[in-house]
Amino acid sequence: MRQPSPILQTGRLRLRAGRVWSKVTQQISGGTLGSCPPPPPSLRSGLALPGERLQVRLMNGSSRCNGTAEVWFRQSWEPACGALWDLRASEAVCRSLGCGRAEPLEQPVPPTPALPTGAAAGNASWAPNTTWALAPTVQCSGPEWQLCKVVEHACSSDERPVQVTCAENLDLKLVGGGSPCEGRVEMLEHGQWGSVCDDTWDLDDAHVVCRQLSCGWAVQALPGLHFAPGQGRIHRDQVNCSGSETYLWDCLGLPGNGYCGHKEDAGVVCSEHQSWRLTGGADPCEGQVEVYFRGVWNTVCDSTWYEPEAKVLCRDLGCGSLARVPKGLPHSLSGKMYYSCEGGEPTLSECFWRFNNSNLCRQSQAARVLCSGARSLLNLSTSEIPATGQPVTVESSVTVKMKDWESRELMLLIPCIVLGILLLVSLSFIAIVLLRIKGKYALPAMVNHQYLPTTTPAGTTSYQEVPITIAKEESRIPLHCRQTLNH
Repeated sequence: MRQPSPILQTGRLRLRAGRVWSKVTQQISGGTLGSCPPPPPSLRSGLALPGERLQVRLMNGSSRCNGTAEVWFRQSWEPACGALWDLRASEAVCRSLGCGRAEPLEQPVPPTPALPTGAAAGNASWAPNTTWALAPTVQCSGPEWQLCKVVEHACSSDERPVQVTCAENLDLKLVGGGSPCEGRVEMLEHGQWGSVCDDTWDLDDAHVVCRQLSCGWAVQALPGLHFAPGQGRIHRDQVNCSGSETYLWDCLGLPGNGYCGHKEDAGVVCSEHQSWRLTGGADPCEGQVEVYFRGVWNTVCDSTWYEPEAKVLCRDLGCGSLARVPKGLPHSLSGKMYYSCEGGEPTLSECFWRFNNSNLCRQSQAARVLCSGARSLLNLSTSEIPATGQPVTVESSVTVKMKDWESRELMLLIPCIVLGILLLVSLSFIAIVLLRIKGKYALPAMVNHQYLPTTTPAGTTSYQEVPITIAKEESRIPLHCRQTLNH
């Protein structure tokens, strides 16, 4: 039998050696050799299913470009652990979502220390008060999502889910009102907060804002100057929403490029906004408690209307402290609101509340309150009057406190007094000057020279007949009588 050539034998030996080395490598990686323990499950790839597509999203943020990073892992959405997360992963997520570049991590996540050899994954406790469990995380070799993979890694219990904020993140809020569900519309764009112009602003646009902020639906779409004007940029003009959009920036419109001023800032009152007033008393600091909610005024049930609830309301209305809780009267409005407070809340909306709950408001009356700032209690001297002011209801959704107005009136009164004094002094000075000028340049009195005697040289005596004026009736005296009179 013919022997193969030495070159062919060498090639076959190399091929066999390669196959043997491949088997040894597979055995080592598969954990079949006793001398090499199997790698922990934390290093096994999460892409076990063939054709499984990597997906990522940002949730619970202000927009799709901000929030907690979640990955599609083993047929469900799971928050990504920050154990292996870095800026490259954030860049990849933002680019894949079309949100531009990634902002620096707000709280850099420290690297996860390696687990002790042989420790059971998920049950090891290498440090006190730390529990380890497997969780999906993202490893990226570059700032592109195609260069990333999802792996299952041990994640400690104190690891926070990854928060990502992209450069093109958009946000929305209402400012200048009585609650987060009322105020001037402010939008975050390109890292700057700016307002929205009220041109073509209507309820359809306001509905999108309220729904996006989880504030129910729009009750009012307000034009400019209803709330304090904003500052800085104006991001949108001539917004034209259909009312079904998820975000305000999904609506048609124009960029706010200088055609609007801040006196035209758009405002919104949403249905979940609450404001309060007291009616039926001597002034706005006593009477029946009414709450503006979902576009109408409603009464408050006195089922649990005690000292804590009344204290919160008096303090919020700027009416001082609680004086007394009078007995309630029958409900006079259709809606009924129920509050239960501890006493330290800033407003009643921060308390536990329910609207039109028949069980909680069963056999209740309309709550009333008397605050220390009420005029009926202020029979003392003015120096003993509490400094807190009384509320004045400007509109159904806005309460302005008198304290602010009193300070403004005082600031205006002082300049008016000074100007009045200056005006009085000026008028006095002008009158004096005019009197002096009149005395200096006064014209001589008119003299009838017909009856003045002619001038006579000094030292001479002049006897001049004084002319006798004879009335026209003398012409009727007879001639011989005239001669007699002349002699």
